[in-house]
Amino acid sequence: MKIGSVVFAGLVLAVGLVYAIMAINMPQGRLSYPGPGLFPKIIGIFMVVTALGCLLQEIFPRKKSGEALSSPSPSGSQGLTVPEDRNVAKTIQLMALLIVYALALQQLGFLISICLFLVLAIRIFGFRRWAPALAIAVVIAGLSYISFVLWLKVPLPMGILEEVLG
Repeated sequence: MKIGSVVFAGLVLAVGLVYAIMAINMPQGRLSYPGPGLFPKIIGIFMVVTALGCLLQEIFPRKKSGEALSSPSPSGSQGLTVPEDRNVAKTIQLMALLIVYALALQQLGFLISICLFLVLAIRIFGFRRWAPALAIAVVIAGLSYISFVLWLKVPLPMGILEEVLG
């Protein structure tokens, strides 16, 4: 059990609980006409469930068959293994991508920015074929546009597509 992972999951759980409780007090509306509290309530519940899952995974780790839980290296030091090094690199790349996304959002608009972000994020996490990555990104971007802009009426920046989409 990694104490840092347990503490982080516990903090996310606490934030999610507070967020969900605050959202419950907001008007929920109906599914056909959602109120301002519906989306925050969904996000709060998602945070709580996800944090609980991570917390339980850390507290009750599954032991793989035929393996010891952890065996220290012969020299006594536990250096990073190759998969962990790749995860650190992927995390840094994703953080840089998020910063670029945030900076490009106003100029390029939501649809183009999220589509580019998703294609590159899919590639960062190991999917090597461009066509399926682009198709996945376009579908998710389209569903996001329909959900947030058309259904929930969230005023997202349209950037260079403002004139085309109206």
